[in-house]
Amino acid sequence: MGRTRTKKKVHTKATDPPIQHATVPKSTPSLVSLIEKAQSLIVQCDYELALRFIRRVIEQEPKNAEAKEMLGVALLETGEIMAAKEVHFFGSNPIQTQSNPELIGI
Repeated sequence: MGRTRTKKKVHTKATDPPIQHATVPKSTPSLVSLIEKAQSLIVQCDYELALRFIRRVIEQEPKNAEAKEMLGVALLETGEIMAAKEVHFFGSNPIQTQSNPELIGI
């Protein structure tokens, strides 16, 4: 007689070990990518979402002039005129202003 073929192993979820995916450590996005995203959102007239990205930049780097400029623009476009004036004229950060939390929507 001839050789017999061996049976192929049946693969099922119950018999196979779980797949180990490489875990990538979660890191915060770079300031450059946050600024670029905020700029694209301003171009798309999505000022509320742009403000979220701008605030993240300013939390990480409070003296970032580009972020402050975008903050002023986004605040003006959302109708927060007094907060925008504070950013523009005084160079202060309304995010860190404790006396006027209503200016930043807290």
